[in-house]
Amino acid sequence: MFDNIFPVKLKNNDELIDKLLNKKILFNKNFGDIHYGENIWECGPQENRTWKWFLNSFLFLDPLLAEGMGEESYQIVLSWWERFKFSSLSDDFPWHDHATALRLDRLCRLALNLQFKESLVEIAVFHARALMREDFYSKHTNHGFDQSLSLMLVALVFSDHEEAEGWCETGFNRLVGEIGFAFTEEGVHVENSPAYHFGMIGNMVRARNLLKISNSFKYDFDAFFDKALYFLAWITRPDRFIAYIGDSASYRPSLAKELLDLPSASAVQWVATAGKAGEEPRNNFVVFEKSGYAIYRSSWRPEVNQTHIIMKSGFLSKYHRQDDDLNILIHAYGEDWLIDSGLYNHNQRDPIRIYMRSVKAHNVPYIPGVSMDRVNCSKDFSFVKEVNEPGFLCAFEGSTNMYKEGVVRRRVMIRDENEIKIKDIFLGFDDKEKFWLFHFPKDKIIKFEEGKIFVVGKNKRLVIKTSDVDVRMKKRVGSDDKFPSFESKTANVVTDSQVVVVGPSKNNDVIFDLVFENTN
Repeated sequence: MFDNIFPVKLKNNDELIDKLLNKKILFNKNFGDIHYGENIWECGPQENRTWKWFLNSFLFLDPLLAEGMGEESYQIVLSWWERFKFSSLSDDFPWHDHATALRLDRLCRLALNLQFKESLVEIAVFHARALMREDFYSKHTNHGFDQSLSLMLVALVFSDHEEAEGWCETGFNRLVGEIGFAFTEEGVHVENSPAYHFGMIGNMVRARNLLKISNSFKYDFDAFFDKALYFLAWITRPDRFIAYIGDSASYRPSLAKELLDLPSASAVQWVATAGKAGEEPRNNFVVFEKSGYAIYRSSWRPEVNQTHIIMKSGFLSKYHRQDDDLNILIHAYGEDWLIDSGLYNHNQRDPIRIYMRSVKAHNVPYIPGVSMDRVNCSKDFSFVKEVNEPGFLCAFEGSTNMYKEGVVRRRVMIRDENEIKIKDIFLGFDDKEKFWLFHFPKDKIIKFEEGKIFVVGKNKRLVIKTSDVDVRMKKRVGSDDKFPSFESKTANVVTDSQVVVVGPSKNNDVIFDLVFENTN
Protein backbone atom coordinates (compact mmCIF):
# COMPACT_ATOMS: atom_id res chain seq x y z
CA MET A 1 0.00 0.00 0.00
CA PHE A 2 2.82 2.42 0.91
CA ASP A 3 5.47 0.97 -1.42
CA ASN A 4 5.68 4.16 -3.55
CA ILE A 5 5.84 6.51 -0.57
CA PHE A 6 9.10 5.65 1.15
CA PRO A 7 12.72 5.56 -0.08
CA VAL A 8 13.59 2.42 -2.00
CA LYS A 9 16.01 -0.26 -0.86
CA LEU A 10 19.56 0.57 -1.95
CA LYS A 11 22.21 -1.80 -3.23
CA ASN A 12 24.59 -0.90 -0.40
CA ASN A 13 22.01 -1.31 2.40
CA ASP A 14 23.87 -4.24 3.95
CA GLU A 15 27.09 -2.24 4.10
CA LEU A 16 25.35 0.78 5.65
CA ILE A 17 23.60 -1.40 8.23
CA ASP A 18 26.85 -3.13 9.16
CA LYS A 19 28.52 0.23 9.69
CA LEU A 20 25.62 1.59 11.72
CA LEU A 21 25.01 -1.36 14.03
CA ASN A 22 28.36 -3.13 14.27
CA LYS A 23 30.97 -0.45 13.70
CA LYS A 24 29.12 2.53 15.16
CA ILE A 25 29.56 4.53 11.98
CA LEU A 26 27.10 6.83 10.25
CA PHE A 27 27.79 7.24 6.57
CA ASN A 28 26.78 10.31 4.60
CA LYS A 29 28.00 10.97 1.06
CA ASN A 30 28.85 14.57 1.94
CA PHE A 31 30.68 13.80 5.20
CA GLY A 32 31.94 10.26 4.74
CA ASP A 33 32.19 7.89 7.72
CA ILE A 34 31.34 9.47 11.07
CA HIS A 35 31.99 7.50 14.27
CA TYR A 36 29.30 8.07 16.86
CA GLY A 37 30.59 6.30 19.96
CA GLU A 38 28.21 6.26 22.93
CA ASN A 39 26.02 9.20 21.93
CA ILE A 40 24.82 9.17 18.37
CA TRP A 41 23.02 12.53 18.73
CA GLU A 42 26.20 14.42 19.62
CA CYS A 43 28.46 12.91 16.96
CA GLY A 44 29.90 14.52 13.87
CA PRO A 45 30.37 18.20 13.01
CA GLN A 46 27.66 19.65 15.26
CA GLU A 47 28.49 23.15 14.04
CA ASN A 48 27.39 22.16 10.52
CA ARG A 49 23.68 22.64 9.83
CA THR A 50 23.61 20.16 6.96
CA TRP A 51 24.99 17.44 9.27
CA LYS A 52 22.53 18.25 12.05
CA TRP A 53 19.71 18.19 9.51
CA PHE A 54 20.82 14.74 8.30
CA LEU A 55 21.09 13.44 11.85
CA ASN A 56 17.79 14.81 13.16
CA SER A 57 15.73 13.89 10.11
CA PHE A 58 16.50 10.18 10.69
CA LEU A 59 17.66 9.73 7.10
CA PHE A 60 20.28 7.25 8.28
CA LEU A 61 17.45 4.92 9.40
CA ASP A 62 16.30 4.31 5.82
CA PRO A 63 18.44 1.16 5.29
CA LEU A 64 17.14 -0.37 8.54
CA LEU A 65 13.54 0.48 7.74
CA ALA A 66 13.85 -0.82 4.18
CA GLU A 67 15.07 -4.16 5.56
CA GLY A 68 12.29 -4.36 8.13
CA MET A 69 14.67 -4.07 11.08
CA GLY A 70 12.07 -2.62 13.41
CA GLU A 71 13.63 -3.31 16.81
CA GLU A 72 16.95 -1.72 15.90
CA SER A 73 15.16 1.30 14.42
CA TYR A 74 12.85 1.60 17.41
CA GLN A 75 15.70 1.68 19.91
CA ILE A 76 17.37 4.53 18.02
CA VAL A 77 14.09 6.45 17.79
CA LEU A 78 13.48 5.93 21.50
CA SER A 79 16.94 7.22 22.38
CA TRP A 80 16.23 10.38 20.36
CA TRP A 81 12.89 10.90 22.11
CA GLU A 82 14.39 10.44 25.56
CA ARG A 83 17.12 12.92 24.65
CA PHE A 84 14.96 15.65 23.09
CA LYS A 85 11.31 15.30 24.09
CA PHE A 86 11.55 18.21 26.52
CA SER A 87 13.40 20.47 24.10
CA SER A 88 11.56 23.61 23.09
CA LEU A 89 10.00 23.70 19.64
CA SER A 90 11.77 27.01 19.20
CA ASP A 91 15.11 25.19 19.19
CA ASP A 92 16.41 25.17 15.63
CA PHE A 93 17.67 21.64 16.18
CA PRO A 94 16.31 19.11 16.86
CA TRP A 95 13.03 20.86 15.96
CA HIS A 96 14.13 22.14 12.57
CA ASP A 97 11.01 22.66 10.46
CA HIS A 98 12.10 20.36 7.63
CA ALA A 99 13.92 17.76 9.72
CA THR A 100 10.78 17.38 11.86
CA ALA A 101 8.66 16.51 8.82
CA LEU A 102 11.19 14.02 7.48
CA ARG A 103 11.60 12.47 10.93
CA LEU A 104 7.84 11.96 11.17
CA ASP A 105 7.93 10.16 7.82
CA ARG A 106 10.39 7.64 9.28
CA LEU A 107 8.27 7.26 12.42
CA CYS A 108 5.29 6.47 10.22
CA ARG A 109 7.25 3.88 8.27
CA LEU A 110 8.29 2.19 11.50
CA ALA A 111 4.69 2.33 12.79
CA LEU A 112 3.53 0.23 9.83
CA ASN A 113 5.09 -2.59 11.83
CA LEU A 114 2.19 -3.10 14.23
CA GLN A 115 4.58 -4.33 16.90
CA PHE A 116 5.76 -0.74 17.39
CA LYS A 117 2.75 1.35 16.39
CA GLU A 118 1.24 1.71 19.83
CA SER A 119 4.58 2.65 21.36
CA LEU A 120 5.06 5.37 18.74
CA VAL A 121 1.69 7.09 19.16
CA GLU A 122 2.94 9.65 21.69
CA ILE A 123 5.95 10.61 19.57
CA ALA A 124 4.00 10.73 16.29
CA VAL A 125 1.18 12.80 17.76
CA PHE A 126 3.67 15.27 19.23
CA HIS A 127 5.25 15.69 15.79
CA ALA A 128 1.88 16.04 14.06
CA ARG A 129 0.73 18.69 16.49
CA ALA A 130 3.97 20.60 15.94
CA LEU A 131 3.45 20.51 12.17
CA MET A 132 -0.15 21.68 12.58
CA ARG A 133 0.98 24.92 14.22
CA GLU A 134 0.88 27.89 11.88
CA ASP A 135 4.02 29.35 13.48
CA PHE A 136 5.88 26.11 12.72
CA TYR A 137 4.64 25.83 9.14
CA SER A 138 7.19 27.00 6.54
CA LYS A 139 4.66 28.28 4.07
CA HIS A 140 5.53 28.41 0.36
CA THR A 141 8.84 26.56 0.57
CA ASN A 142 10.07 23.07 -0.21
CA HIS A 143 10.05 22.58 3.57
CA GLY A 144 6.37 23.46 3.72
CA PHE A 145 5.68 21.05 0.87
CA ASP A 146 7.22 18.17 2.83
CA GLN A 147 5.46 19.27 6.02
CA SER A 148 2.12 19.03 4.19
CA LEU A 149 2.89 15.53 2.94
CA SER A 150 3.97 14.41 6.41
CA LEU A 151 0.66 15.50 7.90
CA MET A 152 -1.22 13.49 5.29
CA LEU A 153 1.01 10.47 5.88
CA VAL A 154 0.66 10.46 9.67
CA ALA A 155 -3.12 10.76 9.23
CA LEU A 156 -3.12 7.64 7.07
CA VAL A 157 -0.83 5.56 9.28
CA PHE A 158 -2.54 6.60 12.53
CA SER A 159 -6.00 6.81 11.00
CA ASP A 160 -7.69 5.65 14.22
CA HIS A 161 -6.45 8.70 16.13
CA GLU A 162 -9.13 11.29 16.87
CA GLU A 163 -7.06 14.10 15.31
CA ALA A 164 -6.20 12.21 12.10
CA GLU A 165 -8.96 13.73 9.98
CA GLY A 166 -7.80 17.24 10.86
CA TRP A 167 -4.19 16.36 10.06
CA CYS A 168 -5.19 15.05 6.65
CA GLU A 169 -7.42 17.99 5.76
CA THR A 170 -4.83 20.56 6.82
CA GLY A 171 -2.09 18.69 4.99
CA PHE A 172 -4.09 18.57 1.77
CA ASN A 173 -5.14 22.22 1.87
CA ARG A 174 -1.57 23.29 2.48
CA LEU A 175 -0.34 20.97 -0.26
CA VAL A 176 -2.59 22.61 -2.85
CA GLY A 177 -1.24 26.01 -1.82
CA GLU A 178 2.34 24.77 -1.91
CA ILE A 179 1.98 23.38 -5.43
CA GLY A 180 0.40 26.60 -6.66
CA PHE A 181 3.26 28.63 -5.24
CA ALA A 182 6.17 26.26 -5.83
CA PHE A 183 5.79 26.13 -9.59
CA THR A 184 5.25 28.86 -12.15
CA GLU A 185 2.65 28.55 -14.90
CA GLU A 186 5.48 27.07 -16.98
CA GLY A 187 6.01 24.26 -14.48
CA VAL A 188 9.34 25.60 -13.17
CA HIS A 189 10.14 25.43 -9.45
CA VAL A 190 10.61 28.93 -8.05
CA GLU A 191 13.38 28.35 -5.50
CA ASN A 192 16.24 29.54 -7.71
CA SER A 193 17.87 26.17 -8.35
CA PRO A 194 17.48 23.49 -11.06
CA ALA A 195 18.57 20.88 -8.50
CA TYR A 196 15.61 21.79 -6.30
CA HIS A 197 13.37 21.66 -9.36
CA PHE A 198 14.46 18.07 -9.91
CA GLY A 199 13.95 17.24 -6.25
CA MET A 200 10.48 18.73 -6.24
CA ILE A 201 9.44 16.52 -9.14
CA GLY A 202 10.18 13.58 -6.85
CA ASN A 203 8.13 15.19 -4.10
CA MET A 204 5.24 15.68 -6.51
CA VAL A 205 5.33 11.99 -7.42
CA ARG A 206 5.14 11.16 -3.74
CA ALA A 207 2.25 13.58 -3.27
CA ARG A 208 0.30 11.99 -6.10
CA ASN A 209 0.89 8.53 -4.63
CA LEU A 210 -0.26 9.68 -1.20
CA LEU A 211 -3.48 11.09 -2.61
CA LYS A 212 -4.18 7.80 -4.34
CA ILE A 213 -3.81 5.97 -1.04
CA SER A 214 -5.96 8.43 0.89
CA ASN A 215 -8.78 8.26 -1.66
CA SER A 216 -10.26 11.29 0.09
CA PHE A 217 -8.93 14.17 -1.99
CA LYS A 218 -8.40 14.63 -5.73
CA TYR A 219 -5.85 16.75 -7.57
CA ASP A 220 -4.70 16.65 -11.19
CA PHE A 221 -0.90 16.60 -11.13
CA ASP A 222 -0.25 15.64 -14.73
CA ALA A 223 -0.31 19.13 -16.24
CA PHE A 224 2.31 20.28 -13.70
CA PHE A 225 4.40 17.16 -14.25
CA ASP A 226 4.53 17.53 -18.00
CA LYS A 227 5.66 21.15 -17.84
CA ALA A 228 8.18 20.35 -15.10
CA LEU A 229 9.68 17.58 -17.22
CA TYR A 230 9.88 19.88 -20.24
CA PHE A 231 12.00 22.33 -18.25
CA LEU A 232 14.09 19.50 -16.82
CA ALA A 233 15.02 18.38 -20.34
CA TRP A 234 16.15 21.89 -21.30
CA ILE A 235 18.07 22.60 -18.09
CA THR A 236 20.04 19.35 -18.42
CA ARG A 237 23.47 19.90 -19.94
CA PRO A 238 24.91 17.91 -22.85
CA ASP A 239 27.03 15.93 -20.35
CA ARG A 240 23.74 14.74 -18.77
CA PHE A 241 24.15 16.73 -15.56
CA ILE A 242 21.52 19.20 -14.44
CA ALA A 243 22.92 22.73 -14.77
CA TYR A 244 24.85 24.02 -11.77
CA ILE A 245 22.88 27.18 -11.03
CA GLY A 246 22.40 28.60 -7.55
CA ASP A 247 22.15 26.05 -4.74
CA SER A 248 22.80 23.09 -7.02
CA ALA A 249 25.07 20.06 -6.84
CA SER A 250 25.76 17.14 -9.18
CA TYR A 251 22.55 15.45 -10.25
CA ARG A 252 21.55 13.57 -13.35
CA PRO A 253 17.87 13.50 -14.34
CA SER A 254 15.81 10.38 -13.93
CA LEU A 255 12.16 9.48 -14.43
CA ALA A 256 9.73 7.82 -12.06
CA LYS A 257 7.85 5.03 -13.79
CA GLU A 258 4.59 6.83 -13.00
CA LEU A 259 5.58 9.65 -15.38
CA LEU A 260 6.66 7.67 -18.43
CA ASP A 261 3.35 8.19 -20.23
CA LEU A 262 3.55 12.01 -20.14
CA PRO A 263 4.42 13.80 -23.41
CA SER A 264 7.62 15.45 -22.11
CA ALA A 265 8.94 12.25 -20.55
CA SER A 266 10.52 11.23 -23.85
CA ALA A 267 12.61 14.43 -23.91
CA VAL A 268 13.95 13.71 -20.43
CA GLN A 269 14.75 10.15 -21.46
CA TRP A 270 16.66 11.51 -24.45
CA VAL A 271 18.88 13.89 -22.44
CA ALA A 272 19.31 11.40 -19.58
CA THR A 273 20.60 8.67 -21.91
CA ALA A 274 22.45 10.84 -24.47
CA GLY A 275 19.95 9.92 -27.16
CA LYS A 276 19.84 6.17 -26.51
CA ALA A 277 16.19 6.31 -25.42
CA GLY A 278 13.28 8.69 -25.72
CA GLU A 279 12.64 11.20 -28.46
CA GLU A 280 14.87 14.05 -29.61
CA PRO A 281 13.45 17.49 -28.69
CA ARG A 282 12.64 19.61 -31.71
CA ASN A 283 13.69 23.17 -30.92
CA ASN A 284 17.03 24.77 -30.12
CA PHE A 285 15.93 27.80 -28.13
CA VAL A 286 13.36 28.48 -25.42
CA VAL A 287 12.58 31.27 -22.97
CA PHE A 288 10.67 30.55 -19.77
CA GLU A 289 9.55 34.15 -19.35
CA LYS A 290 7.41 33.57 -16.26
CA SER A 291 10.21 31.65 -14.58
CA GLY A 292 13.35 33.61 -15.43
CA TYR A 293 15.33 31.28 -17.69
CA ALA A 294 16.49 31.51 -21.31
CA ILE A 295 18.20 28.44 -22.81
CA TYR A 296 19.92 27.76 -26.12
CA ARG A 297 21.12 24.34 -27.22
CA SER A 298 22.73 24.11 -30.65
CA SER A 299 21.98 20.42 -31.03
CA TRP A 300 20.47 17.51 -29.11
CA ARG A 301 22.47 14.83 -30.90
CA PRO A 302 25.37 13.28 -28.98
CA GLU A 303 27.62 12.77 -31.99
CA VAL A 304 27.97 16.51 -32.71
CA ASN A 305 28.93 19.57 -30.68
CA GLN A 306 26.23 20.84 -28.36
CA THR A 307 26.69 24.43 -27.25
CA HIS A 308 24.47 24.94 -24.22
CA ILE A 309 23.88 28.50 -22.98
CA ILE A 310 21.70 29.47 -20.03
CA MET A 311 20.83 32.86 -18.59
CA LYS A 312 18.91 33.15 -15.33
CA SER A 313 17.12 36.29 -14.26
CA GLY A 314 14.21 35.83 -11.88
CA PHE A 315 13.42 36.32 -8.20
CA LEU A 316 10.20 34.52 -7.26
CA SER A 317 11.23 33.09 -3.87
CA LYS A 318 13.64 34.13 -1.14
CA TYR A 319 14.59 30.50 -0.49
CA HIS A 320 18.00 29.53 -1.89
CA ARG A 321 18.36 32.98 -3.39
CA GLN A 322 21.78 33.98 -4.69
CA ASP A 323 22.80 37.30 -6.24
CA ASP A 324 22.80 35.75 -9.70
CA ASP A 325 20.33 37.65 -11.88
CA LEU A 326 21.73 37.93 -15.43
CA ASN A 327 24.16 35.08 -14.78
CA ILE A 328 25.26 33.22 -17.92
CA LEU A 329 26.60 29.67 -18.13
CA ILE A 330 28.21 28.08 -21.18
CA HIS A 331 28.97 24.40 -21.74
CA ALA A 332 30.29 23.62 -25.22
CA TYR A 333 32.51 21.18 -27.09
CA GLY A 334 32.30 18.70 -24.26
CA GLU A 335 33.56 20.96 -21.48
CA ASP A 336 32.66 23.81 -19.15
CA TRP A 337 33.47 27.40 -20.04
CA LEU A 338 31.47 29.96 -18.04
CA ILE A 339 30.64 28.27 -14.72
CA ASP A 340 28.64 29.01 -11.58
CA SER A 341 29.74 28.67 -7.96
CA GLY A 342 27.29 26.08 -6.60
CA LEU A 343 25.85 25.35 -3.16
CA TYR A 344 28.80 24.34 -0.92
CA ASN A 345 26.66 24.22 2.26
CA HIS A 346 23.77 25.87 4.11
CA ASN A 347 25.86 27.44 6.87
CA GLN A 348 25.07 31.11 6.33
CA ARG A 349 28.03 32.17 8.48
CA ASP A 350 30.60 30.19 6.53
CA PRO A 351 32.81 32.66 4.59
CA ILE A 352 32.78 30.43 1.50
CA ARG A 353 28.99 30.08 1.64
CA ILE A 354 28.71 33.86 1.95
CA TYR A 355 30.88 34.18 -1.14
CA MET A 356 28.90 31.53 -3.07
CA ARG A 357 25.72 33.56 -2.68
CA SER A 358 27.33 36.89 -3.51
CA VAL A 359 27.41 38.77 -6.77
CA LYS A 360 31.15 38.10 -7.04
CA ALA A 361 30.54 34.37 -7.50
CA HIS A 362 28.64 34.76 -10.77
CA ASN A 363 29.17 35.84 -14.37
CA VAL A 364 27.56 39.23 -13.88
CA PRO A 365 28.47 42.90 -13.52
CA TYR A 366 29.87 43.96 -10.16
CA ILE A 367 29.43 47.55 -8.97
CA PRO A 368 31.53 48.39 -5.87
CA GLY A 369 29.58 50.04 -3.07
CA VAL A 370 26.18 48.96 -4.38
CA SER A 371 24.40 46.48 -2.13
CA MET A 372 22.17 43.65 -3.31
CA ASP A 373 18.42 43.29 -2.75
CA ARG A 374 17.42 39.82 -1.49
CA VAL A 375 14.08 40.91 -0.03
CA ASN A 376 11.69 42.30 -2.63
CA CYS A 377 11.01 39.21 -4.70
CA SER A 378 8.32 39.52 -7.38
CA LYS A 379 7.77 38.78 -11.05
CA ASP A 380 8.67 42.40 -11.86
CA PHE A 381 11.89 42.43 -9.81
CA SER A 382 13.81 40.61 -12.53
CA PHE A 383 12.90 38.78 -15.69
CA VAL A 384 14.06 37.56 -19.07
CA LYS A 385 12.23 37.76 -22.36
CA GLU A 386 12.79 36.84 -25.99
CA VAL A 387 13.73 39.72 -28.28
CA ASN A 388 14.26 40.12 -32.01
CA GLU A 389 17.79 40.92 -33.11
CA PRO A 390 18.40 41.03 -36.90
CA GLY A 391 21.27 38.85 -38.05
CA PHE A 392 21.14 36.54 -35.04
CA LEU A 393 19.64 33.09 -34.69
CA CYS A 394 18.04 33.99 -31.36
CA ALA A 395 18.25 36.66 -28.68
CA PHE A 396 16.94 37.34 -25.21
CA GLU A 397 17.13 40.17 -22.71
CA GLY A 398 17.16 40.08 -18.93
CA SER A 399 16.51 42.92 -16.54
CA THR A 400 17.05 43.13 -12.79
CA ASN A 401 16.57 45.44 -9.80
CA MET A 402 19.03 43.31 -7.82
CA TYR A 403 21.49 46.23 -7.68
CA LYS A 404 19.73 48.54 -5.24
CA GLU A 405 20.61 51.87 -6.86
CA GLY A 406 19.33 51.16 -10.36
CA VAL A 407 18.47 48.72 -13.11
CA VAL A 408 20.81 46.54 -15.14
CA ARG A 409 19.78 45.02 -18.46
CA ARG A 410 21.63 42.31 -20.33
CA ARG A 411 20.91 41.32 -23.92
CA VAL A 412 22.38 38.05 -25.21
CA MET A 413 22.50 37.52 -28.97
CA ILE A 414 23.45 34.14 -30.43
CA ARG A 415 24.54 34.03 -34.05
CA ASP A 416 25.34 30.31 -34.00
CA GLU A 417 27.01 27.72 -31.79
CA ASN A 418 30.31 29.63 -31.93
CA GLU A 419 29.39 33.31 -31.72
CA ILE A 420 27.67 35.08 -28.81
CA LYS A 421 27.30 38.79 -28.16
CA ILE A 422 26.46 40.24 -24.72
CA LYS A 423 25.30 43.82 -24.29
CA ASP A 424 24.92 45.32 -20.80
CA ILE A 425 23.06 48.57 -20.14
CA PHE A 426 23.12 50.36 -16.78
CA LEU A 427 20.37 52.74 -15.66
CA GLY A 428 20.99 54.87 -12.58
CA PHE A 429 24.73 54.21 -12.14
CA ASP A 430 26.21 57.12 -14.11
CA ASP A 431 28.97 57.94 -11.62
CA LYS A 432 29.73 54.36 -10.62
CA GLU A 433 32.63 52.20 -11.71
CA LYS A 434 31.61 48.79 -13.03
CA PHE A 435 33.45 45.51 -13.30
CA TRP A 436 32.51 42.36 -15.22
CA LEU A 437 33.23 38.89 -13.91
CA PHE A 438 33.74 35.76 -16.02
CA HIS A 439 34.36 32.54 -14.06
CA PHE A 440 36.16 29.59 -15.67
CA PRO A 441 37.21 26.13 -14.47
CA LYS A 442 40.73 25.71 -13.14
CA ASP A 443 41.75 23.61 -16.16
CA LYS A 444 41.44 26.47 -18.63
CA ILE A 445 44.53 28.35 -19.80
CA ILE A 446 43.80 32.09 -19.82
CA LYS A 447 45.86 34.68 -21.67
CA PHE A 448 45.49 38.37 -22.55
CA GLU A 449 46.65 39.70 -25.89
CA GLU A 450 45.83 42.94 -27.72
CA GLY A 451 42.89 43.76 -25.47
CA LYS A 452 41.34 40.31 -25.84
CA ILE A 453 40.83 37.39 -23.46
CA PHE A 454 41.91 33.99 -24.78
CA VAL A 455 40.53 31.00 -22.87
CA VAL A 456 42.07 27.75 -24.12
CA GLY A 457 40.30 24.43 -23.66
CA LYS A 458 40.88 20.89 -24.87
CA ASN A 459 39.71 21.35 -28.44
CA LYS A 460 38.67 24.99 -28.73
CA ARG A 461 39.55 28.39 -27.45
CA LEU A 462 37.10 31.09 -26.46
CA VAL A 463 38.04 34.63 -27.48
CA ILE A 464 36.38 37.51 -25.63
CA LYS A 465 36.69 41.15 -26.58
CA THR A 466 34.90 44.21 -25.27
CA SER A 467 33.69 47.47 -26.78
CA ASP A 468 35.47 49.41 -24.02
CA VAL A 469 38.99 49.35 -25.43
CA ASP A 470 40.51 51.15 -22.42
CA VAL A 471 39.31 48.71 -19.78
CA ARG A 472 41.78 46.56 -17.84
CA MET A 473 41.65 42.75 -17.67
CA LYS A 474 43.08 40.53 -14.97
CA LYS A 475 42.87 36.89 -13.89
CA ARG A 476 42.31 35.89 -10.26
CA VAL A 477 42.40 32.33 -8.86
CA GLY A 478 40.89 30.74 -5.76
CA SER A 479 41.01 32.69 -2.50
CA ASP A 480 41.98 36.07 -3.90
CA ASP A 481 41.40 38.96 -1.49
CA LYS A 482 39.43 41.12 -3.91
CA PHE A 483 37.93 38.71 -6.42
CA PRO A 484 37.89 35.09 -5.22
CA SER A 485 36.69 32.25 -7.41
CA PHE A 486 35.47 28.84 -6.19
CA GLU A 487 33.10 26.16 -7.38
CA SER A 488 31.36 23.39 -5.49
CA LYS A 489 29.61 20.49 -7.21
CA THR A 490 29.41 18.40 -4.03
CA ALA A 491 28.19 19.60 -0.63
CA ASN A 492 31.03 20.72 1.67
CA VAL A 493 33.62 20.24 -1.08
CA VAL A 494 35.09 23.32 -2.73
CA THR A 495 37.70 23.68 -5.45
CA ASP A 496 39.52 26.68 -6.83
CA SER A 497 38.32 28.15 -10.09
CA GLN A 498 39.47 31.30 -11.87
CA VAL A 499 37.79 34.57 -12.70
CA VAL A 500 38.63 37.14 -15.33
CA VAL A 501 37.89 40.60 -13.99
CA VAL A 502 37.22 43.26 -16.60
CA GLY A 503 37.14 46.85 -15.40
CA PRO A 504 36.72 49.35 -13.98
CA SER A 505 34.62 51.26 -16.48
CA LYS A 506 32.13 54.09 -16.12
CA ASN A 507 30.47 53.33 -19.43
CA ASN A 508 26.75 52.54 -19.19
CA ASP A 509 26.59 50.58 -22.43
CA VAL A 510 29.17 47.85 -22.88
CA ILE A 511 29.35 44.98 -25.37
CA PHE A 512 31.26 41.69 -25.16
CA ASP A 513 31.84 39.42 -28.15
CA LEU A 514 32.49 35.75 -27.39
CA VAL A 515 33.76 33.55 -30.23
CA PHE A 516 34.82 29.90 -30.19
CA GLU A 517 37.80 29.19 -32.44
CA ASN A 518 39.88 26.16 -33.33
CA THR A 519 43.07 25.81 -31.32
CA ASN A 520 45.22 24.84 -34.30
